[in-house]
Amino acid sequence: MLEMIIKNSLNIVDRTERLIDTTRQLLGTGIDEIEAYRLHVEIEKLTDAALVMDEAARLLRRTFELKPEIGRGFLLNYIVH
Repeated sequence: MLEMIIKNSLNIVDRTERLIDTTRQLLGTGIDEIEAYRLHVEIEKLTDAALVMDEAARLLRRTFELKPEIGRGFLLNYIVH
């Protein structure tokens, strides 16, 4: 279960990074300054969120690898909720 969460989180990060790259390419297509600024601000926010999510997923993976008993406790809590 945790491995699936980690894998899906990293996939989302990869897709977000591709979206950021594509959006940066759009900045050079001749949109007005205000729209370019707004787009730049949103890219920065999205980049920050992707970096945080990437770090969290990698930390979760490392923690799970070091202490596999956490996975059993997580599964029990997940079933209870």
